[in-house]
Amino acid sequence: MEMNLQLRPGSATGMRIIRVIAARERNPDVLAIYQDVRCHTSIATIRAALMGNDRHEHVSALTQSLELYDVYQAKMLDCDRKLEGLIAAHNKNLKPVAKVSKPRIKTKQVNAPTLDVGTALYPALGVDLTEIHGLGPSLALKLVSECGSDLRAWPSAKHFTSWLCIAPGSKISGGTVFSILIAAP
Repeated sequence: MEMNLQLRPGSATGMRIIRVIAARERNPDVLAIYQDVRCHTSIATIRAALMGNDRHEHVSALTQSLELYDVYQAKMLDCDRKLEGLIAAHNKNLKPVAKVSKPRIKTKQVNAPTLDVGTALYPALGVDLTEIHGLGPSLALKLVSECGSDLRAWPSAKHFTSWLCIAPGSKISGGTVFSILIAAP
């Protein structure tokens, strides 16, 4: 059996309430007060979502999970700082960048790096990969870590997308080409 609470753990309201539960508060009326100002859910709905099984062993497991969550968040932040240092060391002999455009994505993606990936990678690449539709900060870092900063091995974007196995294919049956789907350059 579990606590059976209906919370979104990644949300600001959910995390606040989880922390208060771990600090030994169980009253749904008190817990509902910890609603974030950006949360549009009614207090009554939050109160109803907090009616659950608050047995000691479940609260203990929740507290342990919260402690581990905090440890992993700290480790990810430490990793981001190390990554930032490595990128800065790599870029120290390169021409500094005046200014990179603002990020397209206004909301922070879950577990995305805390550093500005577009600005950090621009001196090495000459482009801001995060401006490409569909490439967020995490994916841009993965791309550079897998392929390096020199993408001249691929003569065009079509060759690169084909190598990544994301290029659309052709519809061929019995040797007859019905349609060819071409990726935009």
